[in-house]
Amino acid sequence: MLFLWAIVLQVNPDLFKNAPSFGPLAQMVQQSTWAMLCLVVGGGRLVMLAINGAWRRSPHLRALAAFISCFFWFQISLGFLQAGTFGTGLAIYPVLFALDVYNAFRAAGDAGSSDRIHSRSPRNGTDT
Repeated sequence: MLFLWAIVLQVNPDLFKNAPSFGPLAQMVQQSTWAMLCLVVGGGRLVMLAINGAWRRSPHLRALAAFISCFFWFQISLGFLQAGTFGTGLAIYPVLFALDVYNAFRAAGDAGSSDRIHSRSPRNGTDT
């Protein structure tokens, strides 16, 4: 969703200027910067999910990606709240934040399990 959010920002270059709900976000950084950052983080997360399970360290990467995504959803939610327009974004973005918090905890738990299993493996140290 973060990747697609970036695309929406790219195809609507005046979105922050024309929608009062985005005013606080525009005060932080320019819309093009939001778009680029979300594209990189969202795209990186998609790549990490694609390799999920193919590499022992993937739960660590999933946890990191979810944690970083939390920052974006939190900032977007906070921006919409600060705008005072109380639009439909306040029904969506806080939920995305909460779901990514949950994802980060679940992925961190998976990473801990992966580490415990790997530490007991006779091949310890050769599977990177």
